[in-house]
Amino acid sequence: MNTLVLDDADREALKRPFIQALLTLIRAQDRSGAMEADTDEELLAPFVVTKVQKRDIPMFGDPDPDILGRVEQIYMAICWLIERETGIAAAPIMNIHHEGWGRIVIITGRLIAVNAYVRELHRFGYENLVQMETKALKLVEEGIAAIRQFPDVAAA
Repeated sequence: MNTLVLDDADREALKRPFIQALLTLIRAQDRSGAMEADTDEELLAPFVVTKVQKRDIPMFGDPDPDILGRVEQIYMAICWLIERETGIAAAPIMNIHHEGWGRIVIITGRLIAVNAYVRELHRFGYENLVQMETKALKLVEEGIAAIRQFPDVAAA
């Protein structure tokens, strides 16, 4: 398994709530204990894909199931932070086309709290942990704002 080389900003991001939520979800989904000895850096390595690495990834065929799993883990962590802040359960729904594009919504009650379009999932990944956290927190804030704007719909 690959290990990330972290700079100071990534080390700080590693301590913050989003990355910690993501790591908790990854470890919780390891039912067999196969990743028990893996470091946080090893678990997060598949989420970091540089521009050079992305160029080498072919766009043909269905997106890899491991990639789709990572996308789901990211959105589950986003849901967890939204739920933690608002107290309202949030769940992601993914509709991904076999060519690697699609839509992900986060639903709370009857409210679509987050509506995200994704493309090129064959090449899914972030330049670094800071970028991953920044993009995720924008969606968390969007979801929290929608819930606060429409609390009755979110609780329905």
